Amino acid sequence: MSSGSLTHFGPEHVGPDVPERCTDGCPIEAECPYYAPRIYIERNPGQWARDPVSLDHSPAALRRALAEGPYGRCVFRSSNNVVDHQVVVLGFESGLNATLTMQGASHVEGRTLRIDGLRATLLGNESRNELQLHDHRTGQSEILHPSQVTGGHGGGDAGVMHAFLDAVRNRDRAVLTSAAESLLSHLLAFAAEEARITQRMLQYDEFAMRFGA
Repeated sequence: MSSGSLTHFGPEHVGPDVPERCTDGCPIEAECPYYAPRIYIERNPGQWARDPVSLDHSPAALRRALAEGPYGRCVFRSSNNVVDHQVVVLGFESGLNATLTMQGASHVEGRTLRIDGLRATLLGNESRNELQLHDHRTGQSEILHPSQVTGGHGGGDAGVMHAFLDAVRNRDRAVLTSAAESLLSHLLAFAAEEARITQRMLQYDEFAMRFGA
């Protein structure tokens, strides 16, 4: 099951005087939280966010890129058709359920995780680089801060490439996640989108069989 929609980032939420680009003299730039020069130049969101805009991170180069490239377009006038909020419910054969919530207007930049088990609960917060383990029997909690890694997706991009290169060099098929498993997980995202559009529950096996997976 999947439910979500695009409710906020549309032209109907701004006046006709708002231009196509943030750099074209937007009259609401002071109160708009999505004003591109503030996000990419003044606040320095990090290399992962700036590199797609311009590999040259000087203010002049970033401003020029925002004036000419896609990242400077008004978020309300960019012809976006991607949902700004979504909830996906996954039911497993074992009887367990999982939910995935995507929120485009959150103060948390990154992923959060909650796994409730019979003996403990695990909480993860990417933005704080923090894991919390709560023991149901003792009531005690433990907070862990994993070693921080650099790179896109919290170091995941570099980790995937390192694992791939190691597997090729060592002719080792025992990788953590195979290409076939990655394909199935990507199909799961497409299944969630189809379930959202059609508003009906999908059987994943039947959906994957359409693509020979």
